[in-house]
Amino acid sequence: MTQQSLKSFRHVGRRVPRIDAPAKVSGKTTYGDDLKLPGMLHVKLVHAPVAHARIKRIDVSKALAVPGVEAVITAQELPPHRHDPDNRTRVLLARQEVLFYGQPVAAVLARDPYTAAYARDLVEVEYEELPAVLDPLEALREDAPLARGVVQEVEHGEEGGHITVEGVEVQKQARPSNIASTITFRRGDVEEGFREAAAIVEGTWRTSMAHQSYIEPHVIIADYDSTGHLTIWSSTQAPFHVRHEVARTLGLPETHIKVMATEVGGGFGGKIYLYEALVAALAMCVRRPVKLFMSRKEDMLAATPAPQAVVQLKMGMKADGTLSALQARVVFDAGAFPGAPVLPGCLLIGGYYRCPNLDIQGLEVFTNKVSVGALRAPGAHNVTFALESAMDMLARRLELDPLEVRLKNAVGKGDPLPSGQPYPAIGLRECLQAIAESDLWRRRHQIKAHPHRGVGLAVGGWLGGLQPASAVVSLNADGTISVVVGAADITGTNTSFAQIAAEVLNVPLEMVRVVTADTDAAPYAGMSAGSKVTFTVGRAVKLAAEDARQQILGIASQRLEAPPEELEMADGVVRVRGQPQKQLTFRELGRWSTSFGGRYPPIVGRGAVAPRLQAPGFTAQAAEVEVDPDTGQVRVLSYVVAQDVGFAINPSLVEGQMQGGACQGLGLALFEEMSYDQEGRLLNPNLLDYRLPTTMDVPPIETIIVEVPSEDGPYGARIVGEPAIVPGPAAIANAVADALGVRVFEAPITPERILRALGKVQG
Repeated sequence: MTQQSLKSFRHVGRRVPRIDAPAKVSGKTTYGDDLKLPGMLHVKLVHAPVAHARIKRIDVSKALAVPGVEAVITAQELPPHRHDPDNRTRVLLARQEVLFYGQPVAAVLARDPYTAAYARDLVEVEYEELPAVLDPLEALREDAPLARGVVQEVEHGEEGGHITVEGVEVQKQARPSNIASTITFRRGDVEEGFREAAAIVEGTWRTSMAHQSYIEPHVIIADYDSTGHLTIWSSTQAPFHVRHEVARTLGLPETHIKVMATEVGGGFGGKIYLYEALVAALAMCVRRPVKLFMSRKEDMLAATPAPQAVVQLKMGMKADGTLSALQARVVFDAGAFPGAPVLPGCLLIGGYYRCPNLDIQGLEVFTNKVSVGALRAPGAHNVTFALESAMDMLARRLELDPLEVRLKNAVGKGDPLPSGQPYPAIGLRECLQAIAESDLWRRRHQIKAHPHRGVGLAVGGWLGGLQPASAVVSLNADGTISVVVGAADITGTNTSFAQIAAEVLNVPLEMVRVVTADTDAAPYAGMSAGSKVTFTVGRAVKLAAEDARQQILGIASQRLEAPPEELEMADGVVRVRGQPQKQLTFRELGRWSTSFGGRYPPIVGRGAVAPRLQAPGFTAQAAEVEVDPDTGQVRVLSYVVAQDVGFAINPSLVEGQMQGGACQGLGLALFEEMSYDQEGRLLNPNLLDYRLPTTMDVPPIETIIVEVPSEDGPYGARIVGEPAIVPGPAAIANAVADALGVRVFEAPITPERILRALGKVQG
């Protein structure tokens, strides 16, 4: 934070506690599972115990005989709806064919969840098993069995909420194969670039399927009333998206659907849209409220985890450290339905560094595993693991400083992405310079004096999404300020909105209240995804507050008989500059604009934006590790994160996002992996066997806030939430290589994989 910015602003740029924190830490916050409606039924889904099969028969008689069971519904009993076999959210229940282990085939509705769970186990389903394909590279073989039928249309609706790129086409496969879609970027002459190189490295890097591991599993409640109106309560990051998709699927007007986003107990991209249409359809069947609360196992089995990826990468560098060529084949495992982040993966693997010669091919491949979704910068950590490992290998091969090599090649404003789209102002170089000045990087040579210790560096970035947004700021009768938005608050964004409104109106923060309304009452906002909430909705709040300010000044100008430019606002008072006796309070203005016979219209400021200029966020991170060569155990001793946030509206919240993302990156680097057996069954669907980093695993994380203002964000703010997760696996891999002199090409970097790289176990 610059001293100038602190002097210039009263509220933004300051450390303010989250306004929702007291209720959350005291247990007073109401989450979706706390809601209870009269006559509500509980649903448990019958999950397929096979990865690929035809459904021959479903017998629900034993389940229906259980006291307390009100209905057992299969695909045939659902109300008429738009069934799309190419879109998982429109396959409400499997009909003739099961495509992944855990796919729902029936729903049991009972008066309590325990009865529903008991009866679920009594539903008898007869399957005819079909060949299953589970590995994405095996799925590419000409003789591989088909994981599913040919996809007619590839939709990436949720991915669009995370990243916005113009002029890029994803190609759909025309002939039957396990390739869902492909994308290609080319620039220059790659072969010539490799001929110019003084050093060339190539390898194959693998990353695992990972769950978002939010604390609260999915919770959805739906009620279909006698007037034909549907109300949905969901722990979603995207209430307006849910309304739109449910309307499309069930054939209802959006005006007949109200979505209320309950408090989200963690999302990270995994709480956008899943079973809302199914729960709504069940409510329509029974004409009673229906609640789905997924257990941890059910959530891990059949939600939308982050994909596995295989990156085959070859890179060339000249003797002076400039890149000359990059050739990549990026394979994402989509699971049983389209939706893998092939586009951002291909953009980013060629988007961190200037390189005149590129050849990038991306493939989205079907397997008989659960379909995938977003995890904080979807696809970015997968490709960054390969790219940043290769950068370190090249620097070592040419005996160059790894940080200086990155600085020499780092992209800046005007440099093109692989798509040709130029970067706006970004701070990648500034992040690298901040790491260079950090204590950890300065003492790296001292660290190397200790046996089996090493320091690794990696960068990462995210382009961010764009979506229209709006907000309302109004003056109440008592002189307080209300801010109404439609974006789900999953990271403390409502606190930042309060700071922005208080800054514009120059009032104490306690005079401002921010409300996230339902889709009937809220001004439109896009998904709380793509790190764009403060960037888009925050800008709309600023415009709405400025609109309200002009209305306040207009009324005050009449009452005080002074032109608006001679008025000033402070602490809920409007006064004439230099004449403090001539003043009006916000309370008076609120009363005059809301009371019976009031002379002035209500003061309601409106702000709406449709941003077209992105504000990509970059981070550079360094890790110090100690590795036991006998056991392969890695201990992270220190970690530093430098991130360009444009302008930190609330530095405490920004640092929390940086630290939280870095912790998730460490989890992907060392622990997190969804393991499947040869039959496609998930082996670790719980938090005992699915290893997450704990406080024992995470070192103190130093945060360095870098501020290179964006052209379009409020006060120069840019995206924050997603970049911090991206470099973790690469930074740890580079640190392990620095400590041991061997490289691990698969994440998570487990003790077994380290020992295999050391030649101490057979692989």
